[in-house]
Amino acid sequence: MRFVNYLILIPCVFLSVNICYGQAQLGGSVTGLHDGPVPYATVSLSDTQTKVAAVTQADSTGHFTFNALRSGYYNLAAHALGYAEQVLPVDISKDTLIHIVLKPLSRSLDELTVVDTKPAIERKADRIIFDLSNSIAAAGSNGLAALSEAPGVKISGNSISIAGKGTVSIMQDNRLLPLSGEDMINYLKSLSADQISKIEIITHPSAQYEAEGNAGLINIVTKHSDKAGFSGNIQGSLLRFMFTNPPDYGVANYGYANGSANLNYNNRRLSAYAGISYLKGRELEGYGIDVYYPGKHWAMKDTGDYKGSSFNLSGGADYALSSRTSSGVKYQFGKRVYDGADHIHVPVYNKSGTVDSVLRTDAVYYPVAYSNAFNMHLLQDIGASGGKLILNADYFNYYRHDRSDFETNSYTGAGALIPSGLKRYYDTTVQDIKVYTFKADLELPVSFAKLMMGGKVSFIDNYSNIYYYDKVDDELILNHELSNEYRYIENTQALYASGAKTAGKWKLSAGIRAEITQTTGTSYFKNEKTADNYLKLFPSFLATYTADKENSFSLTFDKRIHRPTFWDLNPYKSLMTAYSYVEGNPYLQPEYISNIELTHAYKSLLTTSFYFNIINNGFTQVTYADVDSNYIHTTPLNFIKTRRIGFSESLSFRPFRWMESDNQVNGYYTIARSGLPYISGIDGWGVYMATNNTFFFNKEKTITGNLGFWCQFPEIDHFGRSDTYYKLDVGVQGLVFKKKLSLSLDAVDVLQSSAAVIRSTVNNIHETYTNFQVFSNIKFTATWNFGNNTRERTPVKTGNEEERSRVN
Repeated sequence: MRFVNYLILIPCVFLSVNICYGQAQLGGSVTGLHDGPVPYATVSLSDTQTKVAAVTQADSTGHFTFNALRSGYYNLAAHALGYAEQVLPVDISKDTLIHIVLKPLSRSLDELTVVDTKPAIERKADRIIFDLSNSIAAAGSNGLAALSEAPGVKISGNSISIAGKGTVSIMQDNRLLPLSGEDMINYLKSLSADQISKIEIITHPSAQYEAEGNAGLINIVTKHSDKAGFSGNIQGSLLRFMFTNPPDYGVANYGYANGSANLNYNNRRLSAYAGISYLKGRELEGYGIDVYYPGKHWAMKDTGDYKGSSFNLSGGADYALSSRTSSGVKYQFGKRVYDGADHIHVPVYNKSGTVDSVLRTDAVYYPVAYSNAFNMHLLQDIGASGGKLILNADYFNYYRHDRSDFETNSYTGAGALIPSGLKRYYDTTVQDIKVYTFKADLELPVSFAKLMMGGKVSFIDNYSNIYYYDKVDDELILNHELSNEYRYIENTQALYASGAKTAGKWKLSAGIRAEITQTTGTSYFKNEKTADNYLKLFPSFLATYTADKENSFSLTFDKRIHRPTFWDLNPYKSLMTAYSYVEGNPYLQPEYISNIELTHAYKSLLTTSFYFNIINNGFTQVTYADVDSNYIHTTPLNFIKTRRIGFSESLSFRPFRWMESDNQVNGYYTIARSGLPYISGIDGWGVYMATNNTFFFNKEKTITGNLGFWCQFPEIDHFGRSDTYYKLDVGVQGLVFKKKLSLSLDAVDVLQSSAAVIRSTVNNIHETYTNFQVFSNIKFTATWNFGNNTRERTPVKTGNEEERSRVN
């Protein structure tokens, strides 16, 4: 990052302060004659012997305070960059109002240029922070691709996890996203990476955070600027997917065009921002399921040809009602259309490897999803000790409707059509989720510690239906066995309290979160109703010991919960073919996770960790194949207890002036024990290795390159074992026109090797799941930035983070 300091000449600056005596409070604001607030002006009090009594600094709005001044005579001094220091005597024996005029220096300063780069990866005791500003691979990409570049984050199919530690929940600006599975993947694809400032991988969230998420939380922090006046950027990118022997659907090119724009406005009291993005293109995706029966091999290959478009609009404003009170609103709208066709080919082989029969299914889908999120928040400073009260009220609605038309045909091994094997269906699907939340957080520094406490209430109303129709000639006949209507109600009340204290070389924080949850699920077609009511406690603890300037040690512990998605609980059947389907489980329960980790950090160079975690009542999708028929049934079940012990080593260094390198190795041993008689336990080692390297090709660091590679060696995945898979990315970026214009060209997944294969055994039948998701692409991106450089605005937390992570 290149910093340029200029001397700015303006006629004068007025400094207004209020001085009280006794248990006094000194406060005021720094304002410019023409430019409004002057941030970061330094104000100090000293006695007549020039012994400093107190020093403070104006904040970004020009305000400042400090306390506990005894009465007497003092010198009041104030200065700011580019101005001569002014000193006035003052008698603090009564309330006093002082105006100080800061005059500009009589001579200009030469331009001072400091060229440096901000580290792309910062590691802390409870989180890893990935800054996207220096990531070439993330430039011009979507949110999913940006997330895949974050250290240790793996994306396989519809699952997002941290290597060796399990799945995570995703937040955006401290609000858990309302999606999971395929919808989460599609939403992240629609989000422009240019709208993302950084990605926080929170491996050990405190009690203040939601308890949701196995291995913790990932927080995607979007860009909100504090640049004075108007500022923003526009971006456009073109992406083309790269394939080896793709299926022929009459399409020559697959790829996306993406455009986005962000605009910010700031003055003394108001901060407003808005963003818009649009993406349109086409892609291939799919998966394969191989089932090895005693006398035959059932090999399903599902490839989809989809056209996608997404439109996202967001905006908000924060207004300073006073020096202690601010309030704001935020709104976000999204629309996602993802229509296309799945082509499913299922050859059935006998023992000799000859094809006995073939099933073919062609399905056309047209899903459309809308999301609306509205937030109101209030921030109130309390007293002079730095206390804060934060109030959030949120409303979220996710609505998706889908229709599909598919046909399954059966053929003999020789390719002859079997008329009796024809099955034709038409279905419509609706999912309508409404979430209301209210959250209050109180930060209260006291003499012995910093205390935090708060509460949250949430109300979830989820209605969904799926209507299947048998197509007989030109008539649609409702299929009552497959159709269903389902309503799920969930109300949660949460309270938390935590404290943090620094004592010498020790930093300690501990907290506990209590969540009371009431759930009711009603299946109208089946006339079934399930209900649950439970109270759970989630403690957390962090201790850091700084041995010296170079070495520190930390110990963390937390308990977490992973709740099923709403679709996991819905007892409807979703047909993949006429002989295979996925079904929800209304009796599915949450899984509970305990994590403990010991870490040593040497400078910012080397980080070593040892960790252990336990997952109780674990659940996952189980595919059950019937030996006596061609039916394959997939449903989520609670049946796994997992224990994992591991170590990780991270090395971040600059071997040369023109190179930065961040490297990671993570080794772990997993023991998974099954509670089902037809699924055996499994255990074994797993190893993940990654390296990310940035190269600077000129002194100004305006031309850079990137080389990134990771490899996941075989590991235990629930009750299965994965093969080795890996990913190689390369790219180059140039900054021109005083760094206003950024141009980048990069290739992702060059070796086309990042798709996972997972092998498992159910009821003594071997199964293989192969992910055909295509990540390999080459893209060109151009970004134009306008406005002056200054610090970013800290986003305000909102209150419905957890519920919005569970929409499927």
